[in-house]
Amino acid sequence: MRAETYAVVNLAALNLIEAISAAYYVTEEEAAARHEFRARQMLKKVAGALGYEVATAVCTDKAVDDPKEGCFSAHPGLRLVPMPHERKIEI
Repeated sequence: MRAETYAVVNLAALNLIEAISAAYYVTEEEAAARHEFRARQMLKKVAGALGYEVATAVCTDKAVDDPKEGCFSAHPGLRLVPMPHERKIEI
């Protein structure tokens, strides 16, 4: 992994952890929303540095019909998808 990529991922990951912790412990909804937004932005930054995008994961109709494959949360989740332009990552 290139040093620049490592630096971006490392700093964004630390900021992600801090934002999630702050969102978890804060009591005001507005402050929690700000921290959650920061956490999503840091997740996008980490994913982008590694050649991915963050997309919203949505339950399919099949998953709703089959409880074994259904969503475990009422809220849509996030998933990583490859970026449209293939970037090579040096390891």
